[in-house]
Amino acid sequence: MTATTFDPVASFQAQPTLAVAAGRNLIAAGSIFGAANLFQWGVMSGAMPLHPAMLSLSWPVAVAAFIIIVRRLRGAGGEPALRAASWSRWAILFQIVAAVSLAIVSGVTQNWALMMWMSPIGLAFYGAAWAVAAFRGGPSWAGGVALGALGGTMGVASLVGTPTQYLAYACGLVCAALIPGLMLALGRAR
Repeated sequence: MTATTFDPVASFQAQPTLAVAAGRNLIAAGSIFGAANLFQWGVMSGAMPLHPAMLSLSWPVAVAAFIIIVRRLRGAGGEPALRAASWSRWAILFQIVAAVSLAIVSGVTQNWALMMWMSPIGLAFYGAAWAVAAFRGGPSWAGGVALGALGGTMGVASLVGTPTQYLAYACGLVCAALIPGLMLALGRAR
């Protein structure tokens, strides 16, 4: 009789498959950006008694932390980690371009509330990425994650302008990045 056990230390030290490497990056994205959105919600809702100026720090800190972690993961995983890190760099670049575009439009129109639309736009990026993964033969559950993220996009869009949008976006990131990332990283990519 043989038994298979999961040894997390050995699993994370071995060269990962592409799915495992992508899963690790998704875990980082879901955790870091989910936490940044919880911070946004906490400040905006008054649950955290901080000055709203603190909000300007959350995204630069989150992006910097994500880039640092992806660089470390890239260095620890060979060719699969290099490919996954490349996708993550492109994803964060698309998010930054969207944010800068919204900032430019906000500045031109003097309507800074437009920046709040970054939450549904960000979740839509996840939905599109999972749709591409499903189309290209990814895990059988990728299409469901894509539909869930795109449905979540509509839900978050309906909350734009309220503190709850950040809480909803954090939940969306858990469902579209953190949980699927855990499934991939743990080898559940069927």
